[in-house]
Amino acid sequence: MSWAELPPAGSAAGDAWVGREARGLGADNGGRAVRMWRMLTDDDVDDIVFRAAGSGDHRGAAATLEELAERTENHGESVSRASLMVDAGSQFGLVQDWAEAVRCYRVAVDDGGACPVDPRVWLHDGLLRGGQSAEAAELRAELKASRSTDPGVYEAVAESLEAVDLLQDAHTWFTMGYHRCEGSPVPDFLLDLLLVGRRRVRRALGHPADPLDEVAEDYIETVGS
Repeated sequence: MSWAELPPAGSAAGDAWVGREARGLGADNGGRAVRMWRMLTDDDVDDIVFRAAGSGDHRGAAATLEELAERTENHGESVSRASLMVDAGSQFGLVQDWAEAVRCYRVAVDDGGACPVDPRVWLHDGLLRGGQSAEAAELRAELKASRSTDPGVYEAVAESLEAVDLLQDAHTWFTMGYHRCEGSPVPDFLLDLLLVGRRRVRRALGHPADPLDEVAEDYIETVGS
């Protein structure tokens, strides 16, 4: 049984699974034998997500991810309580349950643990898609003021704005992200992706091509070749 098939905590099946997942015995401060649990990895999280994509049980996957988020003793180098709560929120988002998604994202933001991308961008997404536009705008202003040099922050915010047809705002965030990050030590393809998004939005807005659109076209041709 894998982490993706995690039984309810405290159940007979859960106790049996715990025994199988244990990878050895250690000792606590009192000298008592204790289990040493296998650490969660990105592959384990991917397994949960892929299984949900196949079964459609996104709520079940969210519940599993939330439970794993509280098992901090099992968190590996790249897995944290905050990152697991973001993943749980994403599963709720897939079934359009934005209230539950926002709840998970708030936990991730409050936790302050490591995440691949600032979890505030996912909270912003949940708020925006859930119709809480005023709070989303406040959070967007906070993100803008932080002057991140992570292209992922700008791409996530811009794509959320694009998804709710705030195309001019999406254009601003794609453009701002490119200019703020172009001098930073980030992979070139992340900058190119910002320009591809910008080009897409500009086309939707009816804007003529500009020099940055030409860079995006070159990237698309290179990737497609």
